[in-house]
Amino acid sequence: MKKPGKELCRKIILIFLGTVGIAFLVFMSDNGKKLLQDEHGQSVLQRNAPGMGSREEDLEVQIGDVKESVTVKVSEEKYTKEELENVFEEAARKLETLILGENKSLDEVRSDLDLITEIPETGITIAWELDNYEVMDQQGKLRQEVVDASGILLKLDAVLSYGEETFYHTFYVHIYPTKLTKAERWLQDLKAETERLDKEQATKDKMSLPTSVDGQQVIWKYVTDFRAVGILLLGTILAMLCYAAEGQRKKEEDKARKKQMEFDYPQLISRFTLYLGAGLPVRNAWSKIVQSYEEEEKRNGRREIYEEMAYTMHEISSGASESECYERFGERCGLTKYRKFGTLLSQNLKKGSRGISELLKQEAFQAFEERKDFAKKLGEEAGTKMLAPMFLMLGVVLVIIVVPAFFSVQI
Repeated sequence: MKKPGKELCRKIILIFLGTVGIAFLVFMSDNGKKLLQDEHGQSVLQRNAPGMGSREEDLEVQIGDVKESVTVKVSEEKYTKEELENVFEEAARKLETLILGENKSLDEVRSDLDLITEIPETGITIAWELDNYEVMDQQGKLRQEVVDASGILLKLDAVLSYGEETFYHTFYVHIYPTKLTKAERWLQDLKAETERLDKEQATKDKMSLPTSVDGQQVIWKYVTDFRAVGILLLGTILAMLCYAAEGQRKKEEDKARKKQMEFDYPQLISRFTLYLGAGLPVRNAWSKIVQSYEEEEKRNGRREIYEEMAYTMHEISSGASESECYERFGERCGLTKYRKFGTLLSQNLKKGSRGISELLKQEAFQAFEERKDFAKKLGEEAGTKMLAPMFLMLGVVLVIIVVPAFFSVQI
C-alpha cells in the first residue's frame, strides 16, 4: 500500500488542527460562563425580561463533600400589579392523569405532583385549592417531613376557568413518604429554597441563589458542557474519511492506469517490432517511440505507458545501465506482460539480438488476440450497465399501458 502524499497529509493535519481550534473555542464559549454576584457577594441568576418566558439553568452545586448537578428554574421577570394586564392561562382535562408527574396513580403519591396551571392550546386556566398546605403547596411540591408511613389523604379542588365561566373539580390524593438519602434531602431542601427565593424576588431583575442548606455551605457554578468533544470527534472522523477517500481515489487511478496500459500494449509491441524490423537498435527504437509520443501528446492526451518509456529513456540518457532500466520499466508498469517485455529487452542486450524480432512478432500477435478479448469484456460490462436503464424504461412503459387499462376497468 502506497504511503499518503504530502498534499493528503497536509489536508488531514489542517482538518484536525481546525477541529481542535473550533472545539476549543466552543468549549470556552460553553464553559466560560460564571455566575453573577450581587453587592453582598451572593450568586445570582439573570432573569428573562417580562413576557420572554421562564428558563432552566443547569448548575453544579457543592454542599459539604457532596457535589451534584442541579437544574434551577428561573421564571421570567414579572410585571408589578400596575403593569399586569394579562392573567395566566390555566386549564385541564383528565387532570388525574396530567398531574401525576412521576407517580403511577393518585392512590399512591410518593413524589411531587405537577399541578399544571394551563392546558396547552385550549385557553383554559386552572387554579388550585388544597385542604392542607402543610403537606403540599399549590405547585404540587411535597413536604415529605410532615408525612408519616401511614400516609395522608389530601383533597384537591381545581377551579377551571374560561372567559367568565368556571366550574370545580374535586378529587383526593393519598400521599406517602419517600425515603431520601442525605444528599437527596439536601438537594430537595435546596430546590425548595431556590423556589422560595424565586417567588420572593419575582419583581427583581436577578434571583439570588441559596448560600447554605442544613448548615452546609453551597457553592454554585455552571455545569461543564462537553459539546466540544462531539465536534472534536466529528473532525477526527472527517480526517479519517478524507484519508480513506484518498486511498480509494488512488486505487481507482491505479486501476484506470493499468487498464489503459493493457489497452496500449498491442500497439506498443507492434510499433517496436516494426522499428526493429527496419534495422533500428533497441535503444533507437525506444527513443523513436518516445519522440513520437511527445510530439502527439498535446493532441492525443497523456498515455501512462509512454510516460514510463520516457522516464526510462531519461534514465538511460543519465548513464544508468540500459539492461537494468528495461527491467525496472517492467516492474514500474506492474503488469506481467510489461515485465516480460522488459526482461526480453534486457536479455537481448546481454545475449545478443538474435531471434528477438521473431519473439516480438509472436508477442504482438498474442497481444492483439488479448486486446480483442479485452474489448469484448468491456463491451459486456457496458451491456450490463445498460440493464438498469432498460428495466427502468420497461417499468415506465408498463405503467403507461397498465394504469389507463386499470382505470378503464374501474369505470
